[in-house]
Amino acid sequence: MHKFALVAEWVVRICAALAAIILLVSGVVYLWLGHWPVTHLDYWSIYDFCLSHTWLESSLLKHAEHLIFFPSFFWLADLRFFHGDQELLFIAGLMLLFLTFTLLLIPVWRDKTVGLTAKVIATLVVIVGNFWMGRGPITGSGGFNCICSLVTVGAVLAFLLLPKMGVSMLRSLPATLIVICAGFVASFSFGTGLAIWPTLLFLALCLRLPWRSFVLLGIAAAAALIIYQRIPPHLADYRMIQAAGSAGLALVTRLCRLAGGPFFYAASGWHEKPLPLEAAQSSMLAPWFGGAGITLAVVAMVLTLMRRDLARSSLKLIGMALVTFNFVAMAIVVVGNRLRGPHFQSEFLLPRYLFWTTLFWTGLLLVVIQYAESKPWLRWSVWLVAFALPVLAFPQHYRSGLNARWTRASAEYGAVSLVNGVCDERQVRIFGGDPKRIYHVAERFRVRRLDMFADGMHDWIGLREQDLLGGRHMRLKLEGRCAVTALVQCDNGAPAARVVGQALTKRHVAPIMRWAITPMSWIVGRQIRKRYITPKAFVIVDSTGVVCGVARSLPTSPFVNHVFYLGKLNATGFLGYIRDYNPELRYMVRSADNRVLSEDEIPVQGATTKPASAR
Repeated sequence: MHKFALVAEWVVRICAALAAIILLVSGVVYLWLGHWPVTHLDYWSIYDFCLSHTWLESSLLKHAEHLIFFPSFFWLADLRFFHGDQELLFIAGLMLLFLTFTLLLIPVWRDKTVGLTAKVIATLVVIVGNFWMGRGPITGSGGFNCICSLVTVGAVLAFLLLPKMGVSMLRSLPATLIVICAGFVASFSFGTGLAIWPTLLFLALCLRLPWRSFVLLGIAAAAALIIYQRIPPHLADYRMIQAAGSAGLALVTRLCRLAGGPFFYAASGWHEKPLPLEAAQSSMLAPWFGGAGITLAVVAMVLTLMRRDLARSSLKLIGMALVTFNFVAMAIVVVGNRLRGPHFQSEFLLPRYLFWTTLFWTGLLLVVIQYAESKPWLRWSVWLVAFALPVLAFPQHYRSGLNARWTRASAEYGAVSLVNGVCDERQVRIFGGDPKRIYHVAERFRVRRLDMFADGMHDWIGLREQDLLGGRHMRLKLEGRCAVTALVQCDNGAPAARVVGQALTKRHVAPIMRWAITPMSWIVGRQIRKRYITPKAFVIVDSTGVVCGVARSLPTSPFVNHVFYLGKLNATGFLGYIRDYNPELRYMVRSADNRVLSEDEIPVQGATTKPASAR
């Protein structure tokens, strides 16, 4: 029997390790291929403000009542020194996400109260908590990821160093300064970061830290709140908070619904089609699971407060820290939404909330894993549950990764419309917000050559083909088809046309590589076997040889398309525009990759008489 248990434990370890690798690799691939490549959502208004104000004024801007002081320096530096390159901003956010992940793994593997199997399963839980694509709309956005991950980095760093404040005052001084500075970074990176101070005070009490630690943390918390309040617009006054508190049971219900959001979102991934908004509003799945999680969290916090034994296990310490921090953060969210209005029946599924509620469940599972290690009758049940939950969340992980790639393609095409200087609200709709503001900020970007205008493709329009890219041409065996699909307007009121098509070029592959890719072609199809790729950049020229528009594509490797997206992506499509469109003229599309124009061309087929609004 003992031998069977040992073999079963090894099987669990191997399965958990494989699941962890699959989720980590797929999560990174989905983020890398599905992140926002251009300015989006709230950043149109944020950048509009930044371009008209100083760095200090921009960093002190409260956006939607959130002070984002420290993260703002990422995009301010990006605008100033790197032409607003959103790729660099995404990489910065991804590095912060990996830093959070690494810091969370330190207490998991340093803990001496749990065995190897528990550590492997805890690692799986931490991977899901950080790289599950339910959080993808936040982690896939460079700016939003910098905001939220900077909060988590500051918070986790403070949690890890907090126990070192228990030694003598002189020896604990460096750790104390780092904890307080990390608390300020978390507080002034996003509004929910203020949850760091109640969490640190709670953990200090459970760690039996000396009284001076409470005094220092209390002073720092008061200073953070005062500074936050002094920066306009001010936080809600006492009467408004009292009115929110009088809601009582309604707030508890919202808190449970918010905490259970990841379960409803994960369950929706098992449906063939995304569940409608009415299902989210009427379903009791989120309130019931959220209520169970809140109950377990409260029981764990009360027992920890009574025993004050967090110093014995680093795994329990980081788990309780995540539970407490995100519990307070969710309370802040619920109270804040109560002050702003009653619309919360489906808002609990918004990505900005799933980012925090996922970490809440991560911490709760870590606490339960550590608790079950000393209870043989409970250990296997906890391991199976901790292993099963990430597996059950995988369908939504895949669907969110696929949606992220589609969103990126739409964002690329929306940017193409701005680069061409046409007003196509169907394409810029993906950016969110008021189209008038988007066109206004885009014009400011054009003047300063920022973001989608940094590579200068908009300067190609109006040039003669012979004068473009030094007149370099090359035969690339360009194949494909395209057509005018809608009529739109230029920014000056002139007619324009949207062009959509498919394109492939044949690439050169060394003979030795052909043998290497032959087995792969059996899996993914003839595109690899025949060595086809899709160019990234195109120009549209008229019959007189004048460039009258540009186009872009978002090519995807056939291997990646089949393995990670199950072949559901349009890997060869492109979209562009013709300025000053004249249906009497003949138009051709040429590829423009690597600063060389293709001698081959794709004719633009058939004109349409339907405006964009009709399509």
